[in-house]
Amino acid sequence: MKHFLTYLTVFGLLFALVGCSDDDEDGPTGGGTPTGTATSTWNATGGYWSSNIDGTDSDNFTYFSFDTKDTTTTGVPKLVVNNSAATAWDIAFRREEIKTNGGSSTNNSGDVEVADLGVVDYSGVTIADTLGATWVSDYIDYFIDEWYNYNPQTHQLTANQFVYSMVDASGDHYIKFQVDSMVGGGMPPDMGTVYIKYFYQSTANSLVLDGSAVETSIAVGANPAYFDFSSGTTVTPADPTNSLDWDIMFYSYEIGQNSGPNGSGDCAAFPAFTELADSTDFAGFTAQPTGAPLFPDIAGSALTEWYTYTGPPLHQLFSNSNVYLLRTGGIVYKMRIESYYGENGDKASANYHYIWQQL
Repeated sequence: MKHFLTYLTVFGLLFALVGCSDDDEDGPTGGGTPTGTATSTWNATGGYWSSNIDGTDSDNFTYFSFDTKDTTTTGVPKLVVNNSAATAWDIAFRREEIKTNGGSSTNNSGDVEVADLGVVDYSGVTIADTLGATWVSDYIDYFIDEWYNYNPQTHQLTANQFVYSMVDASGDHYIKFQVDSMVGGGMPPDMGTVYIKYFYQSTANSLVLDGSAVETSIAVGANPAYFDFSSGTTVTPADPTNSLDWDIMFYSYEIGQNSGPNGSGDCAAFPAFTELADSTDFAGFTAQPTGAPLFPDIAGSALTEWYTYTGPPLHQLFSNSNVYLLRTGGIVYKMRIESYYGENGDKASANYHYIWQQL
């Protein structure tokens, strides 16, 4: 009897979801036509919307609403009207970063969750694929996350001394650094004392990074420790989220940058170790590669790894062609990113082209 009731409940849920779906609602006659910047067009042959978003602004996100099929503003309350979050944004784009209106990213009580279905047949994805899907709300994704090795036998972390480069909170000065070691650390959040090696380029916008290294220690313990490369000191900002006095933060075995969800700075990092034959060769990384992308900490979600980075010499991003489900206010959409370089693949970077439809 219990198994029968379980099957009946699942069947009832599936029937309800399918019953609420209406492909005509996705078309121009049922779903309305875009207004404002008119970023979306209806593909009658494929039965989906095709959208183009300009995400080239390095400072500001471009926000998109599936309900209006267009760009929108953020900060307005999320009001559900007729089962539709008409006044809210759902997904936003800034350079290679994509965030959704939920979890750590929301600013208006958004409830967006995302499920990554992987590389599957887009046309074959239906509302039934929501059953058993793993849904993820936004969280903080720290870019500098390959700086240690984990021993599964001892459950200890040790610094691998990988070399990173980055720009400071002002966005004008380049730095290279590596974490040499940690001493006296315990269970998270206690990191003990962190020893780092770094070079700070005092000349604004200079890519040269072959100067003498500075070695220092940062007492972290169980509280966040903020470090400023320009002064070479640990600092205590009154409000870390609104301060340019720090560049990197150490806390609970995470390294955060002063940018994005962490602070108001312009910090962004580059995996310098990918350019080196020896990932730990601090002296061997002598200059920031011209044109190489810089990555701030971002709002992480199931969409965080939507791309493949080619590395040198082209430093391009290409869509992994995964199909994603986005759920909000009881409505589910499916989408796939087609290109980071415009609809025809021949435009400047951060011009997204993606297809989507309501299930």
